[in-house]
Amino acid sequence: MTRLFEPQGPDESGESSKPLSRQLLWFAGLAIASLTAVAAVAYALRGFLLMG
Repeated sequence: MTRLFEPQGPDESGESSKPLSRQLLWFAGLAIASLTAVAAVAYALRGFLLMG
């Protein structure tokens, strides 16, 4: 059976593959997207509760 995911170790040169600012930008984007998704679901559930 073949493995779908193969672990990769750190880069041997010691350098990060992407700059820190880009990694932080991705993190901030994911955090904002997650917050928006949770808020949208909470708002929808609140709307369903107030219907009845």
